[in-house]
Amino acid sequence: MDEAFLTQLVNCLPMGAMVVNTDAQILFANNQLSEILGYEDSELIGMNIDSLLPAQFKANHTHLMSQFFANPRKRLMGEGRELFASQKSGKQIPIEIGLNPIHGQQELVLATLVNISQRLRANNMFQRSIQAAPHGVLIVDQAGIIQAVNQSLCKSFGYSEIELLDKKMEMLLPQRYQGHHSALRHSFHREPSVRSMGVGRDLTALHKDGKEFPVEVGLSPFINTNDEDMVFVSLLDITERKRMETELKENNTSLKEFTYVASHDLRSPLRGISNLIEWIKEDLGTTTPEVEYNLTRIDDRIHKMETLIDNLLAYARAGKATLDTQVIDMHKLVSNVTELLDLPAGMKLYKDIQLDTIVTAWTPLETVVRNLLSNAIKHHDTKGGTIEIRCVAENTLCHITVTDDGPGIPPEAYERIFSLFQTTSDDKSGSGIGLSISRRLAQAHGGRISVSSNEPQKGSTFHVWWPRFARKENL
Repeated sequence: MDEAFLTQLVNCLPMGAMVVNTDAQILFANNQLSEILGYEDSELIGMNIDSLLPAQFKANHTHLMSQFFANPRKRLMGEGRELFASQKSGKQIPIEIGLNPIHGQQELVLATLVNISQRLRANNMFQRSIQAAPHGVLIVDQAGIIQAVNQSLCKSFGYSEIELLDKKMEMLLPQRYQGHHSALRHSFHREPSVRSMGVGRDLTALHKDGKEFPVEVGLSPFINTNDEDMVFVSLLDITERKRMETELKENNTSLKEFTYVASHDLRSPLRGISNLIEWIKEDLGTTTPEVEYNLTRIDDRIHKMETLIDNLLAYARAGKATLDTQVIDMHKLVSNVTELLDLPAGMKLYKDIQLDTIVTAWTPLETVVRNLLSNAIKHHDTKGGTIEIRCVAENTLCHITVTDDGPGIPPEAYERIFSLFQTTSDDKSGSGIGLSISRRLAQAHGGRISVSSNEPQKGSTFHVWWPRFARKENL
C-alpha cells in the first residue's frame, strides 16, 4: 500500500491512530495519538509499541501480537478487560484499542486508540452518585435483569448486592404483581419516559423475609455506553411515613372527637347547672350569708369549668396551621399587640425590631407575641420593671425574644411550663394554657419556642423562632 495514502488515512481519523508492522514497530502515527500520549510526532515513528505499554502488559504482548497476525481480523483489543497505555511522563491512562488488518505487500495493522479517562470518571461519578443516594436505586435492563444496586436498596429489601445482581427484578415484587409486570415493562420500553410508578394507589414491594412494605417508585430511562436501553429505578421505603400518617390520622380523629365532646357533652350540662342555680336563688329569695356564699362558690366553679372548656378548645385549634399567609409588617404587629396591653404605670416596655417584614399568617404569630408579653407583665414581681421585645433575622427564621427582669423561672420548670395546664410552682393565678398554645402554634407553623435565664441578671427570656417565608410543608 502506498505510504502517502497510509499517512493521509491515519491523519484523517478523528481518534489516535497508528500503523504497526509485524515487528510491533510504529510506521505512521497521527497528531491525535501524539497528544494523547504526550510525544512529539517524530518520537513515535520507529518506536516499538511495547514502549507504550505499562510493565505488567509487556510480557504477554509479543504472544498476543503473534496470535493476531496469525488470524488477522477487525476487532477490539483486550475486549472484556481494562487496558492502559503509558504516556511519555510515565502516567498510565485507560484506553480502548481497535485493530484493523491492512493486507498488502506486508501485513500491517491500523490501531486506533481512544483515551477513555473522562468516560471512566463520568462512570465512576455515576456509580458514586448511586451509592450516595439516600434512597434505594437499581439499574434494570430491557429484559428486567438487575444490573446495579446501591446499599440503601439492599438494606430496604434485606438482600446483599450479590443476591440481586443479574436477577429478574420481579423477585422484589409481591406474587400478585409478578404475572403482569412483564407486560407493564414492555409497555414502558415502547414509550419510555420519566414517570412515577403506581401513582394514586398503594404500591408495595417484597422484603427478603416475605413481608411487604409500602414504597414510592420513580422510573427514568437512559441509554448506557453500549447503546443498550436501561431504566434507572429510584425506590423509597415509606413504611415510617405511612406509620406516622396513620398515627396522625388517629390523633386527629381523637382530637375531633374530644372537641365535639368538650363543646357539646360538657358545656350543655354546665349550662343546665347554671340555670338550676339561678332558679334556686329565685325560689329561696332572701337567704343566709352562708347559703349565699355557697351559691356564689358554685357559680364561680361553673364559670371556671366553662373557661377550662374554652381553653381546651383553643389548645386543640392551635395545632392547625393557618393558610392565609401575607406579608406582615413586624413593626405594625408588635405595635398592635403593645397598644392593647395593660402596662402598669411604672413598667417600661422597649422595642427593638430589626426585621421589617416576614411572610406568614398574622393571627397565630400575633397570639404568640401577645401571650409572651402578657405573661411578662402578669408575672412580674415589681411595678417598676422593664420588658424588652426584640426581633431579628436568623437565616430563614425570624427570632423574637421577650426579656423581663422579673422573678425568673427555675431551670427545672423550663419544659413543664409549656405543657397543658402547667405553671411554675409559685404561680397560682394562671391557667397554664397560654404557653402551651404558643408552643403548638409555633410548631404548627414550622417554628419553635423556648425559655432561658438572664443570669447573672434577674428575669427570663422567651425565644420564638418563626419562619420568615411561607413553606409548603407548614401549610
